[in-house]
Amino acid sequence: LQDEIETILGHKVQPYWKSYLWGIPTAFIYTLVWMARIAEELKVKAIELGIEGPHTSWWNMFGWNTFGILLFGPAVATHHFFNTLNKIEQKLNKK
Repeated sequence: LQDEIETILGHKVQPYWKSYLWGIPTAFIYTLVWMARIAEELKVKAIELGIEGPHTSWWNMFGWNTFGILLFGPAVATHHFFNTLNKIEQKLNKK
């Protein structure tokens, strides 16, 4: 997954395991912000490729994982994240 994200975004990103470790002393706020930042970059890439939404986004990832925690929010955020990632990969594979 790390390689796929870096290939799609065109730059190195901090590995998830490092973000996870930084999250431990920060009540996982660091990890959540890291995931939300990657989600926003994927949204920008999807729009750039002309992929129709809905897309993942910073607010989608952050909001569902915080305010929607009791309503299966993390599952919704993860679904949106991987749905957008999948659409981007399908579009790039067609080229």
